[in-house]
Amino acid sequence: MQRRDLFVGVATLAASGMAGGAARAAAAVPARPRVSPSVFDFGAVGDGVSDDSAAFSAALRVAASEGRMVVVPGYEYAIAEPITWSSTDHVTRQWGLACQGATLRSKITTDREVMSLSCDHIVRYLVIGGGLTIKGNGAEGNGLRLFAPGGSHHFYNVSLQNIAIEGVGGDGLLFEGNVFESTVSSCFFQDCGQNGATFAHSQNGVVSAIDLIGCFFNQNGRFGMQCTNFDAKYGGTNDVRVFGGYCRENQKFGFVFHNGTAPGASIQQVGFENNYLSKEPGDRDGAHVYARVRLAMRDCAGYNEFGGATFLLRGQFTDLTVLDGCSQDSGGAMRATGNSRLVRVGGAHGHVLLRGCSGGVDVDAGTSCTWEARNSTGPCPLGNLDMRGSLGNV
Repeated sequence: MQRRDLFVGVATLAASGMAGGAARAAAAVPARPRVSPSVFDFGAVGDGVSDDSAAFSAALRVAASEGRMVVVPGYEYAIAEPITWSSTDHVTRQWGLACQGATLRSKITTDREVMSLSCDHIVRYLVIGGGLTIKGNGAEGNGLRLFAPGGSHHFYNVSLQNIAIEGVGGDGLLFEGNVFESTVSSCFFQDCGQNGATFAHSQNGVVSAIDLIGCFFNQNGRFGMQCTNFDAKYGGTNDVRVFGGYCRENQKFGFVFHNGTAPGASIQQVGFENNYLSKEPGDRDGAHVYARVRLAMRDCAGYNEFGGATFLLRGQFTDLTVLDGCSQDSGGAMRATGNSRLVRVGGAHGHVLLRGCSGGVDVDAGTSCTWEARNSTGPCPLGNLDMRGSLGNV
């Protein structure tokens, strides 16, 4: 079977008996239209050498305009120019790429994205999934960028599934501007020159209501994942919800929330290991997670042997921060420093509450942020946490 034979043509014959035993002539039903074109229909070669970027750009244009899922068979596709798509009208039907274990190997030698999708309309229901790997060479920019400027331009209801982005020069994944109400699941972002993933307010647009489910952020040159604001120094995305996954061996913080997490948003059941490799073990500035304003974490665990993430969490808090069932442990060089703690408390007017946690508390000198621990264990400025409850900085 050739790779292009990805459509279904079905002819159905219907016959019925008639009174008196006369047979009615069979009637042929017209063949169904092709509903699943492949990238080969748009000129892709899939030999890992020929430039297939134009074929992918064309496939995305047709997918959006006709509401189709274009099949990407499991071959290696060389990408020498950015794959681009820009909206020309509203899109309200499911569209995208149905991948079958395909690899896009970047041959881009400038800092441009491997794949960039931009929206100047209302665009919904983009799906990229089924098994796709984007392999960078370190000279390109971001791996996959979705962008919509502020105002009436909205890019939402996006679903990214089973995507691995590795070794690109910029961020693995970038959601920028008005991108919201979307899900990223079972994806891997690792060995990227900058961040594994970034979710950023930009050009008066707001990134909001993003769910990360079972994703992994490893060995990136800066942060594993950040939520930020490209328009200003402070503020930014605060309702990226993280459920499960792992974050390890990033050069700086594992996760950064420049505006904290809003009520209803949290980090749950995520493991952190040996982050902030650019700092020595025991450094008080190092942590797996950094946040401003407020943060909620539940059932998360940090561990360090050779990285500089001395704390599971540190931040400058001005509101209520809650850690439920979280822990921080250490071994090797980190344990030898004796500095490992669950949380470093800092900021103004905030309050940090620990419930059922282990790993202890450290406090910035002169901070007006208070802390409280219930049913928790570990060292603290009072000596050790009392299982019945400990209260400090009041």
